[in-house]
Amino acid sequence: MVTFIIVRHGFSLGNKEKRFSGQLDTPLDEIGLSQADSIAKYVIKRFKIDSIYSSDLSRAYDTVKQIGEKLSIDIKKCTALREIDVGKWQGKLIEEVRNEFPESFEQYKQTPGCFKFDGGESYEELMIRVKHAFDEIAEENEGKTVLVGVHGGVIRSLRAAWNNIPIEKIKDIPHVPNASISIAEYDKGNINWIEIGYADHLENKTTEEGVR
Repeated sequence: MVTFIIVRHGFSLGNKEKRFSGQLDTPLDEIGLSQADSIAKYVIKRFKIDSIYSSDLSRAYDTVKQIGEKLSIDIKKCTALREIDVGKWQGKLIEEVRNEFPESFEQYKQTPGCFKFDGGESYEELMIRVKHAFDEIAEENEGKTVLVGVHGGVIRSLRAAWNNIPIEKIKDIPHVPNASISIAEYDKGNINWIEIGYADHLENKTTEEGVR
């Protein structure tokens, strides 16, 4: 069995500005960096971490970086853990997308699970990519506790895959908060969620979801 400690990245500049960041490498803002401090203190106190993996995008990597440094564990960057590729929307403000692509934006809002970003990915493609990445990490870390730094869309898609929820219903799966912690036990593909979206460690540093 593998215990996954899954961390959503802290509040980023893209969240603050309400942009579709996607795979754009937007950094954490000051609040996000403070959230990363809180995560490090909480995780190190509560868990014995054996391995650390992260999306190679800085907002995810920098959220778990302190933990690796303090525990002297090298963080393995993994491109398969990146956020969904939002194609032509990447880097654009929500209002810009709403004005430039009104029909597509409405389709995305109503049925995100059936939507494919122009020049990017669909949530089904993201789900397949992310599930495969976690399967590989689990295979490499049998019997260990693994910390993984990722993104809101990644966690959402992983929940769909692990809970056998049709991707068409991903709209019904809420985003976990920035800098929250989710815990799952993975046993040969069988999943037991211990915690989803825990954020009490943030105290007064919680933030609104924003966009990915």
